[in-house]
Amino acid sequence: MNQDEPPQISRAHLWLSPVALGLVALAAVMGWAASFVGLHEYGMTSMTGFGYWTAWLVPATFDGAAFACTLMTYRASIHGRSALRARLLMWGFTAVSSWINWIHQPTLETRLVAAGLPVAAVAVFDIVLLEMRADYEARHGRTKFRLRPGLLVLRWLVDRTGTTTAFRTQITAIPVHQLIGQATPAELPAPESRPATPVAPAASPAPPTPPVADKPTTEIPKVVSRGPKLPPPMLKAVQAAYTRARNEGREFTADDVHAVIKVPADKAEQIAASYSTTNGHALA
Repeated sequence: MNQDEPPQISRAHLWLSPVALGLVALAAVMGWAASFVGLHEYGMTSMTGFGYWTAWLVPATFDGAAFACTLMTYRASIHGRSALRARLLMWGFTAVSSWINWIHQPTLETRLVAAGLPVAAVAVFDIVLLEMRADYEARHGRTKFRLRPGLLVLRWLVDRTGTTTAFRTQITAIPVHQLIGQATPAELPAPESRPATPVAPAASPAPPTPPVADKPTTEIPKVVSRGPKLPPPMLKAVQAAYTRARNEGREFTADDVHAVIKVPADKAEQIAASYSTTNGHALA
């Protein structure tokens, strides 16, 4: 058997878990149904103005509210939000239902049984929802930190210092927004995308215009491209240096090139030489 292959799950395990959850959920439904009957009887016999049909509003209000709060607790839990308010309301409505079942029964034994019906229903159904939440998180890769009280106490008895340190590290590693019920970064709404404004294509830069000379002798040679190729800014600087040298009545040399741009000596000589001739003839 290849060790890299995932372990095979037996057929019994595949159907045992859903059947167990179904039976527990059925027990919770039966507890709610029995509590419904008790609250309906109380509304029909002890409350003025309630008949057979209108008395069903009493269990629908209290037991129905407890059931709805249980579902809201499950929904908030699987989405990573705080469910404290829903749990408090769930047990509050359950306590009211249990008290109504208690007061309208004649004996102590029947009161205990009737009062325990909604409590058992909510407690059992809460366990079902906890298991459903664990399955949901496992399927979606959202398994979080869970306590195992028995193993935790056993390890603490064996290694108190190490267990305390590890437990403190695990607790402090939980982000604060998960502890107080704030939305995680993944749940924050994405900013609305706006259509991009079409941008006109940028015009190609115009070639540098040589400076206009007052005298014909200072005209820029047309064979400058025969020399080393330079970027437009460097070419403009060299042309200005050439014009200045001609205006001063001296020859354009490599020293003039070095004065305006930083290039190797041999390249400066080539640039100066390219400005010294025009169409193969020396400048006058």
